[in-house]
Amino acid sequence: MQQVAQPTTTNIPLYRHSKRGHWGVAGLLWERDGKRGYQFSDGKMRVFKEGYYHLLEDAQAPGDGSAKAVRRLTRLARADSVTESTRLPTLRDQILLFRRNFPEGFSGKAWMKKYRGLDARKRLKRHRDPAISDAHRLSVDKLEPLIEARDWDEIFDRLLALATGSNLVPSSHVKKLRKIRPSRDLSVAIYDWLKSDMDDDDTERRFNVLVRYLGDAATWPIVSMIGGLVDPEHHTCVRPSVYTEQGTMLLPNFKAVRRPRFKNYARYLHMAKTVSDELEAAGLPPRDLLDVYDFIWETLRKAAREDLLAQYELPPPEVVNATDEAAEQAEAA
Repeated sequence: MQQVAQPTTTNIPLYRHSKRGHWGVAGLLWERDGKRGYQFSDGKMRVFKEGYYHLLEDAQAPGDGSAKAVRRLTRLARADSVTESTRLPTLRDQILLFRRNFPEGFSGKAWMKKYRGLDARKRLKRHRDPAISDAHRLSVDKLEPLIEARDWDEIFDRLLALATGSNLVPSSHVKKLRKIRPSRDLSVAIYDWLKSDMDDDDTERRFNVLVRYLGDAATWPIVSMIGGLVDPEHHTCVRPSVYTEQGTMLLPNFKAVRRPRFKNYARYLHMAKTVSDELEAAGLPPRDLLDVYDFIWETLRKAAREDLLAQYELPPPEVVNATDEAAEQAEAA
């Protein structure tokens, strides 16, 4: 019998079990020894013997994002190598994990205390509301008189205070920022960026000018923090590690770059707004994009990966024995 070629492109065919639609869509992982292994979007890999293949019918991708995870896992999988390192969570998995840890959502006491600083006895660097309050000192209205007075030192001090007042910027990045000398060029670049709108024709130039005058301190956390704290409803802070993972999950052909550029920031922002829209659709509306930032960190950081994948319930193929296969197929027949 001719072997089915392993899928290698993004255009991987999808299937759906004719009698078990709740399993979701599936991708063909492998075929050997008269058996086929399919990865389903409910997180399980199921093996079917020859004679049951007809139960898997061609399917279209649903609109919930599950097909993307199935296709990516299918590309990564080989006949016997679907391991924990290749299990790919979906945004749906993230939302489930978030609901478990924060049942009341972003407006609940648990989240508000941990990340917004509500009723906190002591301010912590992860508390967003105090950081937003501090960021008002760097708003356009506050910068205008300082620029007129040519007080470049004060503007820089406020920028530095913003970077050190939260956990949005790693200490190693703050050290780079401290090495910069206050200047008119940097001050005006900050002002121009904050005054711009994402739809303005000149926005790309303003962002890239800010990057240029920040020099070696133009890291993603520092550059994105400026708009992300001053205007968190329209801008996002960027944490490259988890933001890159989230972007890879949601956006086709997503590529991370080390040096901030506007077109890449626009993609990060689009990704954050997509997550925000999905959270709202799930009945979990975030207050702003800082909530989205912390949601992404809370559900994709390394410490959360084990819990995230526990929901995925994807057994390695080698633990699916003949008895399991027979029972599965008897149920499906």
